Amino acid sequence: MQEKLTELDERRSELQSRIGGIDNELEELERLQERQEALDATVERLESLYDEARALQEMYGELRAELRQRNVESLERMLNETFELLYENDTYARIELDGEYRLTVYQKDGETLDPEQLSGGERALFNLSLRCAIYQLLAEGIEGAAPMPPLILDEPTVFLDDGHVSQLVELVDAMRELGVEQILVVSHDEELVGAADDLVTVRKDPTSNRSTVERGSLDEHVLAEAD
Repeated sequence: MQEKLTELDERRSELQSRIGGIDNELEELERLQERQEALDATVERLESLYDEARALQEMYGELRAELRQRNVESLERMLNETFELLYENDTYARIELDGEYRLTVYQKDGETLDPEQLSGGERALFNLSLRCAIYQLLAEGIEGAAPMPPLILDEPTVFLDDGHVSQLVELVDAMRELGVEQILVVSHDEELVGAADDLVTVRKDPTSNRSTVERGSLDEHVLAEAD
């Protein structure tokens, strides 16, 4: 009888031990289940954020493409207006700008030219037109929020005849009206010098090879030339 009781007692202890182990496993399972639920909720939130981010990225891409196209169209219009102001000729009809900012010149007969096929003087006018068109595009975008950067023209009359120099003076005046406060022109051309508000003269001594800089008004320059 005593042996039976001892056996049952051992059996009870074994069962209690197993029950305790099962309870621990159940508690661990509950913790894992709670963690799984938390992870599922996190995954759901992340998927929602990912969808929102993807939608925003698509919207940004569409907006960027739309703004780029607007810029291309505006720049093309300004480029043609500026080129027409500088180059009064019946040879060319218009300049076309594609979505990659590649330029094509159309002749009156419908034939196309790469800008590199233009003559030296025509390329000079073309480059000036492009630079000034970009300035106009910047001016429209800034809308008075910040000053326009200086426009620097280094010997812009190279390859230009007298008629085109006169058009260049008109272009400089037009850029002033757009709000470009500082326009620096480096030139030996007397017509451009005569149109300047301020004059800085650089002279080089052929003997010493040293340069001197003189600043004066346009009237002083005219008097010096007369002397």
